[in-house]
Parts: sequence; structure tokens; C-alpha cells
Amino acid sequence: MRTTTGDVAKPLRADAERNRQAIISAAARVFAEQGTSVTLEHVASVAGVGVGTIYRRFPSVESLVTVVMEQKIRLYADRSEQAAAQAKGDARAAFSDFVFFMLQQQATDLAFSDLILSPRGASESFRSEIGRALDASILLVERAKAAAVVRDDFDHSDLYLMLNANAGIVRGMGRTAPDSWRRFGQYMLQAFSEPGATELVPPPGAWARVARARSDAASRRRATR
Repeated sequence: MRTTTGDVAKPLRADAERNRQAIISAAARVFAEQGTSVTLEHVASVAGVGVGTIYRRFPSVESLVTVVMEQKIRLYADRSEQAAAQAKGDARAAFSDFVFFMLQQQATDLAFSDLILSPRGASESFRSEIGRALDASILLVERAKAAAVVRDDFDHSDLYLMLNANAGIVRGMGRTAPDSWRRFGQYMLQAFSEPGATELVPPPGAWARVARARSDAASRRRATR
């Protein structure tokens, strides 16, 4: 039977594949240094290709982000699940290591920071992986609280507060003080573990409801396995 052109995707010509790889490599550097709020024209300039070339392969910044960040977001979800599993035996190390992991990923890749803080514009697959990471981090926090690693009034949303604060630190001080995220992380771990002298303002109700709903759903899934 004769194969039609629609049956099998044609491989890219050698020069076209070189251009594609140059674009992806340049985009990885640009996204890490500047985040996702860049233009395709800027990426094309860094890659040394024409604007028409990049638009033929990637019609939007979002489509390029999906290709460049796919593996990193998947590894983030995997790492989150590993931390939750580790917390069954050593909740203190699991929680501490995970906090520093997230802060370091933000410090070394602004695109990663953008995506985990605001995944709404991300692809469906990205949102799925970020959701997987969220479920695992909620379980991690539950196990950390059960092991008295964090204070009684610690809330999962405090991790989100931390990530937002660190995003500002990295953007504001990343070039002049590239290790500032480490000191910030040390402060946060102390604050998360030591009871304060005064009562904290309650966490935002919407965040608490989301975490509770996802925790309940995850518990039901684990119960049926």
C-alpha cells in the first residue's frame, strides 16, 4: 500500500534541525536569565536565526516554553513526590531538603519560578505536572506537621508565600548576591519550626480550601489503591 505524506511526519532537514536546536538552546538561556516574559524576536536574536524561522517552528512564546521546560517541570513533580515519600521516615530532612530544592530552582531558572507561581498560562501538561507536585507537597506538609517538624500553625500556603518572596529576592538581588536565597531559606526554616510569641494572621481562606480539597481527594485515591 502506498504511504501518503500524512501517514508519517517528515524528518527535518539538517539545517532546519540545527536551527531548531539553536532556538531551544538559546531559549533555555534566555528563560533562565529573564523568565518567560520575553519575545520570540529576542530569542531569535540570541539564537542567531531570523524571526520567520522561529515563528515557523514556534508560533508563540508559550509553545517554546513548553518544549524547553517540559523535562524540568516533570522532574520538579518527581522530586516533590520523593520528598513526600521520604517524609514517612525522616520528615525533618525531607522538608528541609525540599525547601532548599525549590528555592535553588527559582534562583537558577526564572522561567521555572514563573511557571510554578503562575501556571494558568502554561500548557495542560504543565498544569498537570504542577498539580502532581502540589499534591505531593501537601502530603509532605501533613507528614512534617505530624512529626512536629513545623509549628502547629504552619499552613501549606506558607510555602507559596515563601516562593513569592524568594522570586522577588532572586530578581532583585540575584546578580549582586546570588546566594541570598540560601540565607532566606535558613531564616524560613527557622520561622517555620519555631513557635512565635504572637498569633499569626490566618492564611488566606481560598488557599486553605484548595489545599484541603486536594488533600481530601488524594486521600481518597490512596484509599482505593
